[in-house]
Amino acid sequence: MGVLQKKFRMAPVTVCLTAAMVAVYFLAPLFGPHALWRLGLSRNALAAGEWWTVVTHLFLHANLLHLAVNALSLWFVGPTVEITLGRRKFVILYFISGITGGLLQTFFFGQPGTELIGASGAVCGVLLAFTTSFPEARLQALLFFIVPVRMRAKTLGWGIIAFSAFCAALNIMPIIGHLAHLGGALAGWALTKLWKVGTVGGFPLPEAPIPLDEILRRVQEQGIEGLSPEQKRRLELLEKNKDAYRRR
Repeated sequence: MGVLQKKFRMAPVTVCLTAAMVAVYFLAPLFGPHALWRLGLSRNALAAGEWWTVVTHLFLHANLLHLAVNALSLWFVGPTVEITLGRRKFVILYFISGITGGLLQTFFFGQPGTELIGASGAVCGVLLAFTTSFPEARLQALLFFIVPVRMRAKTLGWGIIAFSAFCAALNIMPIIGHLAHLGGALAGWALTKLWKVGTVGGFPLPEAPIPLDEILRRVQEQGIEGLSPEQKRRLELLEKNKDAYRRR
């Protein structure tokens, strides 16, 4: 429970989005066998004015493996991206990536009568935000979810884009939303570049950091509870980066 509380304090948006995915997956059967598809994204739904499906489809998953891949990816990468971008931009990036990928898949690959579900586009956007912010970070990934390989973050990022484009172009495994992955990844990359996210010493920097001495003074005078949640988050971040700040 302590680990979950710490993660919620550091990255509440990530925790809430992941929890929503899991909750919807297990609660959806209570609303009938067709609950997944009524809120899925499709040409027919958009033609009928059901615009909310561009968002609702992000919380639906076809099976436990589909859910696990998206939820675990968001759970492990999301907190770093949320801290790097800030909560507001993280929410914007998540939903813009998911919506962009969903619309791209629906209009260029979707067939009438078929629905798109899954948070893959949004999660790919978060992954590209991470790999764009920390291109030289060394990661261990599971190739085809089986073979462990070590690579730089930028290799993973461009690999996601290239693999999604290749599979979409050749119509490989059409049951998978390759264009949703591609659209989400490109949106995440573009937004991160637009916001010019930078790092020092491998850790994300807040856009307008509160001076460490000022935060420490407040802690001495008022205690840790005298800080706002945002200030507590930045205190932990600034502690990690204090040597880097001195070099700036």
